[in-house]
Amino acid sequence: MLNATLADSALTDALARYLVPVVAIGGGLLFAAFIVACGVMRSVSVSKAKESTKRELAAYVAEGSIHPDDAVRILAAGQDDDKDLKAARCAPSRPQDRSNPDQVPSPAQA
Repeated sequence: MLNATLADSALTDALARYLVPVVAIGGGLLFAAFIVACGVMRSVSVSKAKESTKRELAAYVAEGSIHPDDAVRILAAGQDDDKDLKAARCAPSRPQDRSNPDQVPSPAQA
């Protein structure tokens, strides 16, 4: 009977000694998994919003509410790392004569 009590005490001491590191590692892994899941959900929602904006702008351009150059400028807002979008943002918004798209307006017209 005394040996069983001593064995139980040694077992509980051993478990108590390893319990804190196991709980800490498990909690850390759980927290990391939560952070990764939140990042994935954020990425999906941002991508979905960008695509929705593109579709809405395409619809406005198709119905003639806004000019295609303005739609490109709206899409280019906040994206400084893409050279094509920078060029589109710096381009003149509306040339005076729409019949000749190669015509560049003078600085006084812009």
